[in-house]
Amino acid sequence: MNTSEVGDRAQVAADAGSMVEKVSHAANASDSVLGRVGATAAAVRIGARLLPATWRFFKRHPAVGSLLLAAVIGAAFLARPTSRSA
Repeated sequence: MNTSEVGDRAQVAADAGSMVEKVSHAANASDSVLGRVGATAAAVRIGARLLPATWRFFKRHPAVGSLLLAAVIGAAFLARPTSRSA
């Protein structure tokens, strides 16, 4: 492993953290609509940069990738607001 690979991995990790931050900002209902739209646009832009690295990970580690995908879907399902009937 050379230093450029380490730098690339660090950048991917930083981008992933930034994307999580932007998605959480976009999901916050107490923020302004314009702020949420901007956060959504930023998250989409970061997600497009992360797509090639994510695809490489899924090709190299299909079992772990499937487990992570199931975990992300489960977390999104549990984080959604619950609707309570009157």
